Amino acid sequence: MSAFGDAMIGLKNVMLMQERIDGLRGDMSRIADDLRAVTGKVQGLNERVIRIETMIDMSRASGGSVPRIEGQ
Repeated sequence: MSAFGDAMIGLKNVMLMQERIDGLRGDMSRIADDLRAVTGKVQGLNERVIRIETMIDMSRASGGSVPRIEGQ
């Protein structure tokens, strides 16, 4: 092969790699957005669990019975 042919193949490979990198950047951006959403939901659940634990601890400290979930 000629030097020009090798250069063209190399240029084609670089362009293909650039397209793949651009695709990966988009994927990473979507994953980061999903992770932020999941993190927010986990924080919300954590706050809810803390409130439930506090209610249970307060009911035990006051000598009352542990609250039951309706239907049980």
